[in-house]
Amino acid sequence: MAKYALLKFKINNDFFDWEKAFYSSQPMARQAGLLELFHAKEVEDPSSVAVLVTVSSFEAMDEFMKSAGDAIADSGHILESTQVTLYEN
Repeated sequence: MAKYALLKFKINNDFFDWEKAFYSSQPMARQAGLLELFHAKEVEDPSSVAVLVTVSSFEAMDEFMKSAGDAIADSGHILESTQVTLYEN
């Protein structure tokens, strides 16, 4: 069964600065079992970002978010604004 997570959150910097940090974290995310399928900013609010990932398990995603928390925050991602919706099929 495939597992997905849709993350919506705010950033406190320019989207392109956030995106550069996001891309640099992808090798570590892939090692943790997360594969990004999509990311974008809202048209009307460029500080609002969405990321869709496929995950090996929801527990692996939680572990990654905890272990990479400092780097995620350093990217401009406002951690306390994060809303996560989990899906599977």
